[in-house]
Formats: sequence, structure tokens, C-alpha cells
Amino acid sequence: MAQEFTSAYLVIQKGPLLGKRVEIWKERTTIGRSRDCDIFLEDITVHRKQASILRVAAGYILCDDHGKGDSYVNGQAAKEQPLNSGDQLLFGNTQLTFYANEGTRPFQLPSSRGRELLIGKTPDPQAIARLDLKNGHSGIQSVELLPRMTIGRSRDCNIFLEDLAVSRHHATLHELTGGEYELIDNRSATGTFVNGQAIVRTRLHEGDHIQIGATQFTFRLSRS
Repeated sequence: MAQEFTSAYLVIQKGPLLGKRVEIWKERTTIGRSRDCDIFLEDITVHRKQASILRVAAGYILCDDHGKGDSYVNGQAAKEQPLNSGDQLLFGNTQLTFYANEGTRPFQLPSSRGRELLIGKTPDPQAIARLDLKNGHSGIQSVELLPRMTIGRSRDCNIFLEDLAVSRHHATLHELTGGEYELIDNRSATGTFVNGQAIVRTRLHEGDHIQIGATQFTFRLSRS
């Protein structure tokens, strides 16, 4: 089955789902109060079919599907608006921030690295880790890693893989002290493989090849 993978996502800043991160994984991602929408917002002030985010060659575009002029980008009503990383979206009482991987570190979720607490210590160079995925249609796609990320077939996962060979919460990436990462298999049905070997828990190194279901990633780690 074909895989869907993206480096763009939304983080809910205000509303019933505060703090939730939602991946944008399709060419057209629908948003609304209907459970038929790709992104379901549990907010009675949101229309059943509120808006869509389109993935185009130049990036992403927000389209107001309801036509009432109550889909907002950075405080302005938008019928069809190109999106930039950091744009603030508002639907009803739900506020979201749009992020696209543009070579900068992504938004940090509440699980902070805590480096600001290392007063009086010389900080290590900041590590920037990412997973690269080779896509036959668009070359290499990559996603930068947060301190903790989940991979699986559930759309609640940070990295969503539409593959029946992948468990719903297949594996977890966890940042270690010093900016390195470990990969943990969450007792998946088909296993998690690093450089061809099945793993339960392992520390990742630059260039490691990870296979989950039919999807292959390459782990990259650089320091600024």
C-alpha cells in the first residue's frame, strides 16, 4: 500500500484539543466538526466542513470550504490563502499554528529540552536530528525530530504510516542527553528494524537505516 508522509503539521493552541499535534498527510486535508473530515475538531463553533489545506507544488494553501468567511489566517478572513510556517489559523474557537519543514527546528511541544536550565554550564552544540524518506515522486522528504515522537498507523502518531503491516503505535523515538536519539519498538506485530536487525530498543547513529512495515527511513544527526 502506498505510503503518505509529510513534514507539515498543525498544533492546536486554543480549544478543546489544546496541545494536540496533527499531521497534514494528504494532497487535500479536510478540517471540520464532521467525523468524516481528515482533521476532526471537537468544537461546536466550527462548521461540519469548515476548510481544507491543499498541498501544491509551491507549498500549502488554506481554502474556506463553508463560504461564510469565518476561516482566519493571522486574524484575516481567508477564502484561499497560501500558508507560511508559523501562520495562525482560527476556526470557531479553535486556534492552530501551521508548521512546514523549511530547514528550521520545528515547534517544541511542552516536553521541553530544558537547556535553558543549564545555568553556568557550557552548552553542547545543539543537535538537529531528522528522518529522511525517499519518495519516488518528490525525491527525499524529511522531518525534524522533537524530543519524543511516535510512529504508527494511528493518525494520533506524529509520523503516520498508512500501512496494514504497521501497528497503530508501532515505535517511539526518544531524545537522550546530548541530543542523541533512541528508537523503541512498542511490541509491534511485525517488528522494527535498524540496519536489517530487529530491535527492542537501540541508540541511533548517523546514517542508520530504519524499516517499519514497507517504509524505510534514514536517521540523520547534525550539530549546529
